[in-house]
Amino acid sequence: MGLVLVAATVGAQEPHEEWRTIETKHFRVHYPKQFEAWATRAASRLESVRDAVVAEVGFAPEQVTDVAVIDPIAEANGQTIPLLDTPRMIFFAEPPGPETQIGEYSDWIDLLAVHETAHLVHLLRPSRSPFERLIERWLLPVNPIVLRAPRWIFEGYATVIEGRITGSGRPSGSMRAAILRKWALEGRLPTYGQLDSDRRFLGMSMAYLMGSAFLEWLEQRSGPDAMRHMWARLTARQRRSFDAAFIGVYGERPDKLYGEFVAQLTESAVALARERPPREGDLWQETARASGDLAVAPDGKSLAMVLRNERREAKLVVLSTGPNEEEGKSAKRLEKILKRDPEDVAPARTKPLPREPLHTLEPSDGGDVSDPRWTRDGKSIVYTHKQPDLDGVLHNDLFRWTPETGENVRVTHLADVKDADPMPDGKRCVAVRGRNGFSQIVFVDGETGAVVPVNEPSLEIVYSHPRASVDGKLAWAEHRGGVWRVGDAIGAFSPEWGKDGALYTAVAARGFIDIAKDGIPVTHTLGAAMNPAPSPDGSLYFMSLEPDGFVVRKLDDVGRVLNPSRPAEGRSYVPALPPEPAKPIALRDEPVKAHDYGLGRQELSTFFGGVHTSFENTYEAGVRLGDFVGRLDSLLIASNRGAALATVWRGWPVDVGAHLFALRHGDRGGELRATWNAEFPLSRMRVSAGTLWCNECRTGFSPSERNDGLKPVLHFAEASFRVRQRRIDSARHLRATARAAFRAGGLELAGALTQGRRMSVGGAAASIEPQSFFIERILDPALDRDALLAEHYRGERAELRSGPFAAFWQRHSASRTIDVYGLEGTFNRDPLPIVKAAGLDLTLGIARVRQEQKTRAWIAMRWRP
Repeated sequence: MGLVLVAATVGAQEPHEEWRTIETKHFRVHYPKQFEAWATRAASRLESVRDAVVAEVGFAPEQVTDVAVIDPIAEANGQTIPLLDTPRMIFFAEPPGPETQIGEYSDWIDLLAVHETAHLVHLLRPSRSPFERLIERWLLPVNPIVLRAPRWIFEGYATVIEGRITGSGRPSGSMRAAILRKWALEGRLPTYGQLDSDRRFLGMSMAYLMGSAFLEWLEQRSGPDAMRHMWARLTARQRRSFDAAFIGVYGERPDKLYGEFVAQLTESAVALARERPPREGDLWQETARASGDLAVAPDGKSLAMVLRNERREAKLVVLSTGPNEEEGKSAKRLEKILKRDPEDVAPARTKPLPREPLHTLEPSDGGDVSDPRWTRDGKSIVYTHKQPDLDGVLHNDLFRWTPETGENVRVTHLADVKDADPMPDGKRCVAVRGRNGFSQIVFVDGETGAVVPVNEPSLEIVYSHPRASVDGKLAWAEHRGGVWRVGDAIGAFSPEWGKDGALYTAVAARGFIDIAKDGIPVTHTLGAAMNPAPSPDGSLYFMSLEPDGFVVRKLDDVGRVLNPSRPAEGRSYVPALPPEPAKPIALRDEPVKAHDYGLGRQELSTFFGGVHTSFENTYEAGVRLGDFVGRLDSLLIASNRGAALATVWRGWPVDVGAHLFALRHGDRGGELRATWNAEFPLSRMRVSAGTLWCNECRTGFSPSERNDGLKPVLHFAEASFRVRQRRIDSARHLRATARAAFRAGGLELAGALTQGRRMSVGGAAASIEPQSFFIERILDPALDRDALLAEHYRGERAELRSGPFAAFWQRHSASRTIDVYGLEGTFNRDPLPIVKAAGLDLTLGIARVRQEQKTRAWIAMRWRP
């Protein structure tokens, strides 16, 4: 959940779905029809949520906010875009699991609505400065808080309010306390400069966790009205920096007070550690980041788990549970070293050496893998992996991997099932289906993928982690009545059956997260013990929270009973322990009614751009007219080279677009185009076809022809793929490109080969020109248009790329050869109707043309609907 200041992408459901709208006094809630129950429930409480947030913040904006209810990535999330003229919120319908930072909540819809509305209300407060009001109205529609305040105070403030209004969420949850306490004990709390952004494990989460705890501490120090005064000073007629506004409220710089807060938090954590001696077992394998999802094989000889790194790359590995062979190899190497140099000193070893995986599975299409579970015969592993539908929306599906043979089979297809456990019969799995915001327990046929419901889908109850015992008994965690539970055990989640029929669970209580066996604690941690994985030999593997990530620990004496120790009465350990939950505010339900979305409410925005190279200067300005979900998008563009009107209708599975143009030198005409896009696990496909009408057009290699009227001059069909591209025009023009790339860290080394027939080389694309103008062109802004006319064309390119920037060498070969080398940045963005933005293709760079011994520079922007 968070605030989006500059939206890079919003993976919403496609505009061609059957969208509906619910309107209230201050909100318009838009959703595909399959989310009607979830959206209706959210819309019915939004006005009540707004009233509660307004009472807390002390400001009541009058803008009407557009809200999208979607589920594009099968994950719990939310976003706020606080534009003063057209504020937006995005609700992801998927509920969070109990293992997450937001896993402790009373009601997911309420928590999400409160957090995002908290962002919205305090960030829609306009400036009281006349100059800034002018900027807000005509140039940048965001308030001074957005422009000057750091991220930690946005996210921290919304997190405080989520706890205050719902009586749940991160402030009163055990996970926040566990993370802050553990980081404090290890001396790893973020500095003030790291609060906003930190690449370390959970670094980006600290804006929510430390930010909210710091604000609670500041409120105790300066009173409950302090934050209202902060927002008032930041939006005052007198312009102030964030630090100046902060000092005026709290009396000191934020970094200095933050240092005091960190010192007190560390003192509380150390005092608490003295009163609660830990029992955490032995470190078995050091892993990093969000690694986990342990599963011990039925014979106890191996363990499956997911390893995740800082680039969010995941792989499923199988490790031996026997003696670590790396220890023996290391001992032999050390023996040789000391034999060669007896005065050398052996290294001190405080942790086991990393185990080499017996088998590794890395998904060929990237993305995460999760929830590995061994089949009952111990030969295969069932796991969850997200797959896209044709629109690119991700769905949870089950796969089965056999490590010994390498066979990897997809069991379900877009079934929205996850977290599966094979049943004793060896034919079915019990799993969770999460679809359109609903949750339910299902059986999945291991061969056909057929799904059979066990219970009814529910918005009120969220299911997680179903597990089957050897005799067929089922256990799962479910969230109802505002808490997670396994059976009657409150706060319990992640159940796992032991060989002896015992039920292990993780339990969150009083700020601690530990493992219990049949309800009796077997660990005492100062961080968090999660993901129990009992072994047939009676030992227990589990994941333990550390500042660098979760590590694998092993507990052998599981049967030893622990006496829970409690902190001394009358001493406050907050936030090393959670504060008392606030009394939740009763939110009222109001009747709401939906209607068809139709064309949507059309919104107007402006844009500027152009093409500036060594050979041409084109200036462009335009207006965009479009709706919230992008069903109808139109651009009216004026330029020193002419004018154009481009529009696209996306209300059908096939997009239909038209582009009318009139160029200064006499060309006028139009393009009609139909486009179909499809997403597959390993590729993305785009197919277009259409016709170009023109009275006098030079589209590339072909000479221009003068027509008495508008006549079709080009019928075209194009198909593009992720790894190769081909364009065809009535069998007269052909271009094919093959590209290969090698990645290492953040760098990509790539090479491409292009073969073409009847091509023109050079120039850049302008917004007023239709896409079909470039079918017969090889664009290169370092060269003039038609610098090379090729009956038979060959192009070669090599580049070293980091993100959008690349150092490149390009060769164009036909009747003569042109070599270009330089530096280039390319940015391509699809339309973002949610922020009223058209699609954009931007390229800028500097290059040397070897044959001409000339250096060329350029910047080119092409807007598209």
